[in-house]
Amino acid sequence: MPFSQPLPENWPEDFTGELSVDIAHMSLGRLRAAIQNSEISFPSQMPIFACQSRSDIQWRVALLYFVHNWSCVELGDRYGVTMERVRQLISQWARRAAVLGYLQEIPPVTLVAAPQNEMAALTMPPSVYRTDVAAASGAHTA
Repeated sequence: MPFSQPLPENWPEDFTGELSVDIAHMSLGRLRAAIQNSEISFPSQMPIFACQSRSDIQWRVALLYFVHNWSCVELGDRYGVTMERVRQLISQWARRAAVLGYLQEIPPVTLVAAPQNEMAALTMPPSVYRTDVAAASGAHTA
């Protein structure tokens, strides 16, 4: 799992071995990297949390920060607020989005080995494909 911590020594032995990190408490830099690496889902329709302060710009700031890789300084200059205020807005948006399920961990891809008979079909020589195509099209082979 991409976001995991070692288990404490007194943890039950039958546990799977890893603890997932809570997305709502992840650092902004780590969260941005995880979103850009497709390890955490990001909503295509940005939610606007009206109950939070500066909801008019908060969703835009979050979008520009996470998706378009803007810095907090650039965002502060654009919206006329300090860098620290931008960081607060992004943190509040991310915590709320994680709690409501808009940000979720994407499970890693697991590869499954194909059965032997399928592997044989994938490794047929090219001549077999050519004769099959010729026979299907009605062409004569010499």
